[in-house]
Amino acid sequence: MVFFLQTASELVLLTNSGQDKTTLPLAFNEEQRQNEELALRGTPLIASYKRVYSIQVQRQNEELALREDNVLELEVLSSKENVTLTINGQSDDAIARLSKDAISFLSSYGSSFIKHLRFRSTWAFVVSVTKTQRIIHAESYQNPTNSDKWASPIKIRTLIKLKPEHVVQCQWEDTVTNRRRREFCAKFEGYGKVCSCDNPVPLKIDPPAFPDGSRFKLPIAIMASNRPSYLLRMLLGMQKVHGLDTSMITVFIDGFWPEPASVTRLLGVKLEQHAGVSRRNARIGQHYKKSIVDSFDQHSDANFLLILEEDLDVSVDILSYFQQLLPVYENDKSVYCISAWNDQGYDHLCNDPAMMYRVDTMPGLGWVLSRKLFKNELEEKWPKPDDFVDWDMWMRAEYNRKGRECIIPDISRTYHFGGKGLNVGGPMQARYFATHSLNTKPNVKLDVDKMYKENYEKEINQLLSKAKVLDHTETPCTKFRNFVPDTEGELYVFYIRMDETYDHKTWKNIATCLKMWDLDARGFHHGLWRFWVKKNHVLVVGCPKSSYCSHKPKDLKPIYIPERVEPPDDE
Repeated sequence: MVFFLQTASELVLLTNSGQDKTTLPLAFNEEQRQNEELALRGTPLIASYKRVYSIQVQRQNEELALREDNVLELEVLSSKENVTLTINGQSDDAIARLSKDAISFLSSYGSSFIKHLRFRSTWAFVVSVTKTQRIIHAESYQNPTNSDKWASPIKIRTLIKLKPEHVVQCQWEDTVTNRRRREFCAKFEGYGKVCSCDNPVPLKIDPPAFPDGSRFKLPIAIMASNRPSYLLRMLLGMQKVHGLDTSMITVFIDGFWPEPASVTRLLGVKLEQHAGVSRRNARIGQHYKKSIVDSFDQHSDANFLLILEEDLDVSVDILSYFQQLLPVYENDKSVYCISAWNDQGYDHLCNDPAMMYRVDTMPGLGWVLSRKLFKNELEEKWPKPDDFVDWDMWMRAEYNRKGRECIIPDISRTYHFGGKGLNVGGPMQARYFATHSLNTKPNVKLDVDKMYKENYEKEINQLLSKAKVLDHTETPCTKFRNFVPDTEGELYVFYIRMDETYDHKTWKNIATCLKMWDLDARGFHHGLWRFWVKKNHVLVVGCPKSSYCSHKPKDLKPIYIPERVEPPDDE
């Protein structure tokens, strides 16, 4: 069964003869909206043919707009005999963001009204889906009289008959893991890989040790909220991480949500839940602070903490990567953090799993924090519950960073897959995250001595002294395909105009034309960027601000693109 919702005030489910009735309130009044940080117009619900299990209220501005990620989820659901009843809430502009494919997909399910919805329409759609048929139970919608107000609320009453063939009992082997599986699958549906009777996905997290037989005793905090399918994918991904000690993992859930908690217990991972404090980005910041504090308290002998998130895939060698670099973090006072993420690590812009950079920004998305930094500096001045700032932007602020740098890989050791979040929706995920690379090679040996401050400066100057200067009569925007020649293994440099520290106008246009992160300037080191094009290593220097401009030929005019440009066509 699949239930689609834009917004409604009440859903009444009647089973069989109507003797059992479940009424679910689906709308919040204005006072409730003010008080409930996680409220949304249209409350997502997860239930099954057998009984309603839980109401899941999603984040206020989470855009469950049935974009690419949602459509894929629904396609998976449609292939199962016992399909989950799912309500997808949508924010104000969700209808405007629906792709043609999403509208076509919903139409194929039998929706008569999906093509008629407008900004702030209300809509509800209930359909049963089996392998042999689709039964439309109910559909209703209202369009607003004007764009300043929501359309009228909707009430739907529908009878959903439970058929004996829809109740499946799997004959799994009687093991501790399968007992957890059985308990989970009896309560939640829509987890086909976990609950399949034939060859269900293994649940034990017991990956190989390091080549020397050891495991890394590094505490790992996984930040989670109410996105259980994301958390499941993330935890299953930990099964391949070499050197992992599962006892070092703790999932911290912001709120007492039953389903993500059940996902955590299903995988046999330690769980901590706490009540949410404040709302929106301030709430997330408080969640991070409490989770970090609790992690260091629980591991009193640990000097470092690895912080992951529920919407990240991790590489097979992520722990090896951090283990090799921790001595640099411990001994080089100029290092602020070590991150697994390269903001510019797109498929077409990275190449070497053993290469690392020092950057003046704090990437996050899988990073190691030192106890010393947190306890001596950050904990006391961490943003308060009424400070509505993003914790990661706050971490990047110069008054916290104090000139220190983070170490990042050329090829990322994490992959961001989440298209439903406070700051990231489907279109942003597709444009800025979907084509990032994730390292797949195990046991990558790193030359970590290069990452000490003095050694890195020598490395950069040596590279610049050997690099071939690209043709500055063209730019990556005027000659997108061939600005960098069709060679391999070469070292190139070009210079761009950068008058002050935060003068990133030209850089952001260059980033747009090279199809990398262009919302702000990231991944730079003293006004220098590094990446790969066609397997050639390319350096970009911002002049006259960067100290590396001493390598620029005297008569060479830096590339200057002051006016905002559009991304080039793929063709």
